Amino acid sequence: MIWVAVGGLVGLIVLAVWVITIADMLRSHLGRGKTAAWLLIVILLPLVGSALYWALRKPSRDDVEYQAESERALRESARHRPFDSTGVGP
Repeated sequence: MIWVAVGGLVGLIVLAVWVITIADMLRSHLGRGKTAAWLLIVILLPLVGSALYWALRKPSRDDVEYQAESERALRESARHRPFDSTGVGP
């Protein structure tokens, strides 16, 4: 009985990863050929195809800009904090 529950949970996780992968694929505008190829791979091999997609996926321009802006904001906030060598905050 517990194996049915574990199998159902694993199935839900695989389904969620599969749906998120397909949504990201369609959102990222890879081009018709690449999108069709990735969709075919992910539909035929849901878990392996999704893992391959995420491992080989290049970050989008928006992802890179968001990362750079986050790092810039972190450096800026650190620059305005007073220096304290003890590491104990106010």
